Amino acid sequence: MIKKYGLNTILMGVIILLLVFVLIKNSPNSVVAQQGDGGASARHVFGVVGHFDGSRESFYLVDTRQEVIMMYEYNIQGNGLGLITTRSYKYDKLLDQYGRNHFGPEVEKIKKEVLKQGN
Repeated sequence: MIKKYGLNTILMGVIILLLVFVLIKNSPNSVVAQQGDGGASARHVFGVVGHFDGSRESFYLVDTRQEVIMMYEYNIQGNGLGLITTRSYKYDKLLDQYGRNHFGPEVEKIKKEVLKQGN
């Protein structure tokens, strides 16, 4: 059985997603790098503090020019800061949808509904 979503539900979902992005971007945990040595601008690089888990805290560094996300972890118990993982999102952005489980309607269904309402 396929569950149908109305246009109001779809639009509400889009609005909620946009609000979440705005809140994350304006959160106090977000830091934008300022000008570096020699006046070179680094405004395309920013960091976000992640989850604190007892003795470990994660830190994400995002380079929008190189389209890379790097995750570091700081261990308070003396192990210091280390690189955990890194990923390029250059090609991820080209996907309409990914994964077997989708939260909400699929992209193609939204696209068809919007085009139908626009005519």
